[in-house]
Amino acid sequence: MTESITTPQVKDDELRRSVYRGTSWLLAGTLSQRLVRLASNLVLTRVLFPEDFGLAALVFAWVQGMVLCSDLGVMRSIIQHPKGASKEFLGTAFTLQIVRAVGICLIGVLLAPVMASFFEMPDLRLMLPVASLTVLINACSSPRAILLVRDMDLRKTEGITLTTALSGILFTLTLAIIWGNAWALIVGGLLRDIFRCLLSYLVCPPRGVRPSWNKEAVKEIMVFGRWIVLSSFFAFMALQADRFIAAKFVSMAVLGHLAIALLYIGILRGVINQANGKILLPVFSRTEGSMPERLRPRLRRARFLVLCGILPVLFAMALLGPEIIDFLYEDRWASVGFYLQCAAVGFLPSCLLTGLGVALLSTGDSKGNALVTGVEVTSQAVLMLIGVLTNGLPGMLVARGLSSFVSYPFLAVRLRRRGLWMPGFDLSVLILSVIILCLGFYLRSTLSS
Repeated sequence: MTESITTPQVKDDELRRSVYRGTSWLLAGTLSQRLVRLASNLVLTRVLFPEDFGLAALVFAWVQGMVLCSDLGVMRSIIQHPKGASKEFLGTAFTLQIVRAVGICLIGVLLAPVMASFFEMPDLRLMLPVASLTVLINACSSPRAILLVRDMDLRKTEGITLTTALSGILFTLTLAIIWGNAWALIVGGLLRDIFRCLLSYLVCPPRGVRPSWNKEAVKEIMVFGRWIVLSSFFAFMALQADRFIAAKFVSMAVLGHLAIALLYIGILRGVINQANGKILLPVFSRTEGSMPERLRPRLRRARFLVLCGILPVLFAMALLGPEIIDFLYEDRWASVGFYLQCAAVGFLPSCLLTGLGVALLSTGDSKGNALVTGVEVTSQAVLMLIGVLTNGLPGMLVARGLSSFVSYPFLAVRLRRRGLWMPGFDLSVLILSVIILCLGFYLRSTLSS
């Protein structure tokens, strides 16, 4: 009798300690990585030209698109599945990752001429296949490295990531000084990924896990990942559609300015994604399996903490974008400040919904997550096209935020079925955010007049 009462409490205490410990390492690692990345960007903008950043942004957007569009949900399957840590499951997942990576590289080779012709950029013919190799390199990393995320051992994962980021900066800066063109960004990224791959084997030896093929494991991964593929395709469109749309309407120099503005938004998005993937998904998955009635309060608390950390920074970007850029960059990058303001406003609605998609995945509702993401991305593409055609880049950046309002009813339906919908919380943070932004812009216009 005593055991049945104390065991859940023990599990709850262990989970709480894991969350606190993991969050501490995640915050320390993420902040360090972002500061290092910002410092690198500040140096690179003094060595390379806006056109180089614009071209590299298009290449990386395309490679990331191929990765997301072929995402089988392998990593999330390992985290979510009860047998995810077994050798059979890991070996099969490792095999699927490598096969997928080879396919992506071949697609990169085949589509490079088409992309070069469409965007009228001959350099893409060679840059896209070379950049695609990063997918194969990352797929060859130690299969046991994913278990660090599953076990919430973020001390090691953040250590690997930070060390890798420092090495990538060293490679890229060296090549930028020697070559002085966009190739430095692409090849520097490849060298960084090779270093990460080697480091993963030093920190997480395979220990008998090797490429294998278990039919049951394949079936489990495919069943869970069938909607992940669609969801990831939509995620790619959500993340990179602005770059592809802008590339057809503006010069490479303007696209380079836009890439710098989106770098800052990407930092915030990266923090949210890190929190979702390395903290919230493992925690929610354990909660759903053992204490489903506690998922709702955990979700509310997690969203509150993430928003308290993210929103002040986002508000600062929206209200003080030009001042931030003028202080950090040379005069030739001045227009980045206005783009940063527009991008911050456009990112706000989706930021307010952070954690909800992960909650659906933790309950196994990958179909619902894909449906919601699909509605958001489809409306986003339409709204951004309308925005860029009517008001240029600023219109495109602001319009993308409206898609969250279109997809929210679909998200609310899926959450309500599982007792996770929190309309009061959502409405409160939205109203508060609008008030802060309106008051901030009013004070800004009053002081400048």
